[in-house]
Amino acid sequence: MEASLLELLCAPLTHASLRLVGDKELGVINRSIGLRRIRSLGNELLDSQLEACLICDADRVCYPVRDGFPVLIPDAAFHFPNPD
Repeated sequence: MEASLLELLCAPLTHASLRLVGDKELGVINRSIGLRRIRSLGNELLDSQLEACLICDADRVCYPVRDGFPVLIPDAAFHFPNPD
């Protein structure tokens, strides 16, 4: 995702800035998805691995990136998982 686009985006719930998660964070997220431990804020179980994800550090809420597009819909967001 281009840095110029990322600068324009903000979290819809907090209006705080977003950043692209790093490889290690994405690994934690995808492992948790594989273990069926992540539910969206809309209470849907996430069942497919993510190619990328944006995170709001203010509330640790993540927004998936699907097909190169950030999904900034609160019901599609999820809390960053606690690594085990």
